[in-house]
This record gives sequence, C-alpha cells and structure tokens, in this order.
Amino acid sequence: MTVKPVLQALLLADHVYIDANTRKKVIAGTTNHITAREFPSRFGSRKFCFVSLTGVREQIPVKFRYSDLATGETLVELQDIEIESDDPLDTVEMVVQLPRLPLPHPGVFSIEIIAEGEIVGALRLMVSQSQDEDGADWDDESDN
Repeated sequence: MTVKPVLQALLLADHVYIDANTRKKVIAGTTNHITAREFPSRFGSRKFCFVSLTGVREQIPVKFRYSDLATGETLVELQDIEIESDDPLDTVEMVVQLPRLPLPHPGVFSIEIIAEGEIVGALRLMVSQSQDEDGADWDDESDN
C-alpha cells in the first residue's frame, strides 16, 4: 500500500529567500487574493510556492496544478518535480518558482500539490476585479 505524503504548508508568495548559512526560508509577500483591472490577464510577476511535506518515503515525483475551479480546466501544470527523504518522519521543504499564471476571469482558482497520483493539498486563490490602478496585481503583457 502506498502512503501519500502529508502537506504541512502551502504558501503563495512574491519571493522565498533561502539563507545561505542556515538554509532557513524567509517567505515574503504571501497572498491568496489577486486583483486585476481587466480580464484576461496574468500575474504581474512570477510567484513562488513554498511547500512543506512530511511522510515522504524515498524519492517521489510531485506535480503542481493550477486550475480554474469554475470550469475545472487545468491552466498550468508543472510535472516531475522530485522530492526525497530517507526518513518519513522528516519534513521536506521545497520552493518552486511558478510561471506568470493566467487570470482568465474573476473567480476562484486552485494551486494543487499532487503526489502518488493524489491531491495532497491545495491553496484556494481568489481573483477579483479592481477599479484601483495602483492596487492591481495584473499585467496585460504576454508571457515572455
């Protein structure tokens, strides 16, 4: 019987810094709500996911999936990110830089972590329309 990892933390952030000496993570600009003035658009910049898992047995592939919960459509998928641990009691932390995610419309989206073919956890992301030019997180330029 395969035992799936247990998600301890999943954060979306502007940046995750890793201290060179201690290897501790400094998570800056966490969010679960994005605003845009117009749709469709994309995140104004790349974002980072900080993930903490336990129950990892040996080496397993992990997949990140960004989905539109209104339609069920998968908008972005990052596959074959390997995580590894010799001890399932250890905590495995990882930082993944996401591409500039699409914002097709206001609504609720999901960033899911999938291991062993099952969702081990998800982050709900609210996307809303902003009338305030300075308050929008959007960028209508094409992804480079």
